[in-house]
Amino acid sequence: MKHISRRTFVLVLCTILNLACAFLISYIGQAREQVIRLGSFIIPMISIQGIFSALQTLTCILMVFASYKIGIVIASILSCRALVSSLMPIVHYHTLSSLPGVVSTIISFVTLLIIYSFYKKASLNSLTDYITGLRNRRSYAREMTERMNENNPLALVCVEIESFKQINNDFGMQAGDYILQQVANKFTSQLEKDDMVFTITGPTFAVVFNNVSSVDEALQKTKSLVKPQPMSIVLSNSSLETGKTCMVTFAAGITFIEKPAFTRKNASAILKDAETAMLATRNRESKVCVFDESMENAETKQKEAEFLIRESLEHDYFYLVYQPQFTTGKKKLRGFETLIRCKKPDGSIVSPGYFIPAAEKSNLIIKIDDYVLRRAMTEFKPILDSMKKGCILSINVSAKNIGSDHFAEKIEKLLDETQFPSNNLEIEITEYSFAESMETTIANIQALRALGVQIALDDFGTGYTSIAQLMKLPVNLLKIDKSLIDDIETSQTMRDMVDSVIYMGHIMNCEVISEGVENEQQLSLLKEHNCDFIQGFVWGKPQSFSDAEQLCKQEGA
Repeated sequence: MKHISRRTFVLVLCTILNLACAFLISYIGQAREQVIRLGSFIIPMISIQGIFSALQTLTCILMVFASYKIGIVIASILSCRALVSSLMPIVHYHTLSSLPGVVSTIISFVTLLIIYSFYKKASLNSLTDYITGLRNRRSYAREMTERMNENNPLALVCVEIESFKQINNDFGMQAGDYILQQVANKFTSQLEKDDMVFTITGPTFAVVFNNVSSVDEALQKTKSLVKPQPMSIVLSNSSLETGKTCMVTFAAGITFIEKPAFTRKNASAILKDAETAMLATRNRESKVCVFDESMENAETKQKEAEFLIRESLEHDYFYLVYQPQFTTGKKKLRGFETLIRCKKPDGSIVSPGYFIPAAEKSNLIIKIDDYVLRRAMTEFKPILDSMKKGCILSINVSAKNIGSDHFAEKIEKLLDETQFPSNNLEIEITEYSFAESMETTIANIQALRALGVQIALDDFGTGYTSIAQLMKLPVNLLKIDKSLIDDIETSQTMRDMVDSVIYMGHIMNCEVISEGVENEQQLSLLKEHNCDFIQGFVWGKPQSFSDAEQLCKQEGA
């Protein structure tokens, strides 16, 4: 009995009760006595038959509630049997005494059909995505489980529309819904008969290729479905502003499943693998990626790092250090670059190389940025108040943050709250910030410049921004990447490269600072090439707040 499901138990019990009621109705109909006397009460047999007939109807309704697909079949058979039994006296004896039973049975059957149609529609809605009309995640779990039970090789592809949030922002949510519908239609039209497509969440789809025998075949079918060229969608829906065209690109992750995997993973775990492969495309040129076990390990490390970041923000494991920057000629203090560090309760130091990349893969990098901005400005304000000339406090900001809406307003609010002088604040960004969201980033930079905040372009010489774009960037300072400095002592090519970068910076009316300067020979060469400022171990390692404060007092004296 422990292997019988509750649904099966209800169906069997209701069937037995229904047949028992039918037997009792038939038995009562053949009784000689037409009434039953209970003391002073007289109960007509026909009333007792009506009670058992109502119980029959109730059992049929319960069957449909228990399982609308199987229940309606069993209930229909039993209802037809009851209808035949009610019609027998009319046919054989030409009496209408059983007519109420016939009408009751017909009404009962109609009621069952109404309940069945309601449940069928409700079930269909619960398994269907409202916007695309495709089967949803719940349907995916059911269908995938059935396919896996067949033990045939298959491939699951997780496909996501890239930058869908930006599409909604640019064109509106109605247009976003329309684009989802067009993408769904495209996928459906390109799939073979046995393949399936599901809407998982918003812009994320799952495609199941059933007739595949290898990873290469799955990869080929995926590339045919998700082409590298953007998909052009013209907004032609009557409720939208027509004439606009949206270019849609996709990222896809593939997981190939063979028989051994069926025993180890369920439908949700397989979807997770495909999503992991899809997310891995963010760090690759190709937008189609095949899952392997190493990605699973990487995801575990990512989650561990994210947990550490949240815990550090909550319990204040983070702290700041400040690396001094000096003028190249006279070694005058220009300011400090703010760097974040993490110290766990056991005293161990966690390298930023561990948690920063993990933060950049999630929105936690924005929380880290906000933490550093607020703490550094609050911590450094008294130092600036004690200095005669002041100095620059440079703070790194991620591409996600500088490219987000209202970033400039956030900085303005922080300046007001901390009373930090805007002319002493420098926001340090990378060229990648412009690749993420060029228009929003430039708008934020222009707003910050209007407040008096300075802008430094970090890792200069290692990015992909064109010269034409660089000439238009509203920045104050170019920062030469350490990788260009490391070999200037031994390589004439690298010396020429550094000289060109410094020259270009001056043409752009920017000052130039070189980071990672570690010895006197490098320093001497940078002086020859007229680099404005240097930062590195040769003159100053990252310092604690108290050491930075002491250095400022010496400079301000």
